[in-house]
Amino acid sequence: MERVRTNYEKRYASEEYYWGTEPADFCERLISLRPPNPGTRVLDIGCGEGKDAVYMAQRGYEVSAFDLAQNGIAKTRRLAAQRGVEVNAWVDDINDFHVEGAFDILYSTGTIQYLFEENKRAFFEKLARITKPNGIVYLNVFVEKPFLALPPDWDIEEKMWKPGELFAHLGDWKFHAIDEIIFEDDSGGTPHFHCMDTILCEKIG
Repeated sequence: MERVRTNYEKRYASEEYYWGTEPADFCERLISLRPPNPGTRVLDIGCGEGKDAVYMAQRGYEVSAFDLAQNGIAKTRRLAAQRGVEVNAWVDDINDFHVEGAFDILYSTGTIQYLFEENKRAFFEKLARITKPNGIVYLNVFVEKPFLALPPDWDIEEKMWKPGELFAHLGDWKFHAIDEIIFEDDSGGTPHFHCMDTILCEKIG
């Protein structure tokens, strides 16, 4: 029997969408920086149930998306079909995923902390290879703070990052935004706090 590597496999098994179906606010910022044109490609790394990937397809992008949770990919495809758009969605692992070609926009939210320590360098090298010149990358990651408890819905393979660690991996890129915030969340039904580092950057040349 295959070992379950993410609790989200079960969380995504219900008919309802765990994270809802409305896109995240950051999608509009990405669209403003790289408006859709024919052939503009987007990659959603760790798409969950697909709400952001489907929205980007609705806005006119060619969208590819993957997630470790099979139930998440099934719901991504279902949502895309319901909204009359196409999303190339498949099951894959952030630690060793494979894609063809390069992309104009890459983003990942709530997924980078699933990278194993030994794979971090290779992941960012891959991002550099698959981002088109002047392409943009949006990433966020949960970081540890000694005054914050581990979230009650923390997943099986998630690992906290050090504050500022994300920014160091992309130090040669042009920064459009860089931020660290603490916010309250109630995912899983129990109120708790997260600290999150976020970066929006551009590959120059």
